Amino acid sequence: MAPAAAGGWLAEVNIVADTNQRADRTTATEQSDAAARARPVGLILTLVVALVATAGIGAFFWSQSYSSPSGTEVAQSSGTAVVNGVAMPHVTLSFATYPDSTGSVNGVAIHPNGNPSWPAYGMTNEFQVPAHALVTVTVRQYDSGGALNSPWFAQVRGTVGNVATVNGKVVSSVDPNNVGHTFTVRGTPGTDPGFFLNVPLPAETAAGTNQTDNDQPVVVQFSFVSGSTGVYAWNCEYPCGSMVASFGGVMGAYGYMSGFIHVV
Repeated sequence: MAPAAAGGWLAEVNIVADTNQRADRTTATEQSDAAARARPVGLILTLVVALVATAGIGAFFWSQSYSSPSGTEVAQSSGTAVVNGVAMPHVTLSFATYPDSTGSVNGVAIHPNGNPSWPAYGMTNEFQVPAHALVTVTVRQYDSGGALNSPWFAQVRGTVGNVATVNGKVVSSVDPNNVGHTFTVRGTPGTDPGFFLNVPLPAETAAGTNQTDNDQPVVVQFSFVSGSTGVYAWNCEYPCGSMVASFGGVMGAYGYMSGFIHVV
């Protein structure tokens, strides 16, 4: 009788072991299914967090883009003009480029709380002009300079006749190894994608430059026809910053070497 008893005991053990194995397999399957169901949820949550973060960063920089250090300069009316047989309003703008953003011109701060080692456009970086108007711009360039990363930006592009005047001399390009800054304008997304303007500003080489209107800056003047209503971004394409390709530092800080033109 003992062997039979032993066999029955072994059978019971085998049945219990088989039951436990099936239970383990069932538990593992359920855990795998749960993990599979959780993955899409985790992915969705990750995407939501990423979208919220991206929107937040975008909102921050968009808000910064309208925080001009010195307000918006509205172009001054100068009657009417005829360009290619078309009559249109004529307005003027005037601004300057300076080697020291913490300086002042005739007692007016160039860039409030500016960085002393950074150059800047002044007295503001925000401009407003009417749509489809002839805009004549006068720039007083007080800064030194050097070579452009790309000589393509040494060409005058998008102005009337694709020319500018430098100290009264008509030019279509300047020496790409002697540029102080550029004034380069593009439409922001959704605004006049065909619009482009580039005017190189030669470096100031005169001794004793002291950032006042009584000194001897390089005076650059040009005219262009404004596009349709919207916001246009401008920036400098001369590498006057730091780090990689000299496009870090001041080049990435709003209000110094970049800004907006509001066409209304």
